[in-house]
Amino acid sequence: MSDTLTIKTNYSGSEHTRDDVKQQILERFGPELAKEYDPYTNCMTLAQWASRGYRVKPGEKSLKSKVIVEKKDENEKTVASFFRICHLFYYPQVKRLPNYGN
Repeated sequence: MSDTLTIKTNYSGSEHTRDDVKQQILERFGPELAKEYDPYTNCMTLAQWASRGYRVKPGEKSLKSKVIVEKKDENEKTVASFFRICHLFYYPQVKRLPNYGN
């Protein structure tokens, strides 16, 4: 996937989050593909892949990542925080749509 270098995600997770997703990739795809993991360029949500002209291959299952969502008041003070599961897809799980952007 040569154009992953031009794609940037909105990843802002922790080292723990990155390592957790990398472990899932290692278990599912093996060590060679796990070495290629970069949360900034080649592992995204369904919507992020779709907006870049890709679709998830049939039968693929998402990788799970926990993210912390903070609810803030009108003064930007955090009043609540909770975990949310984010469903991600790694680049071998997607394919480029033909003629996208042409």
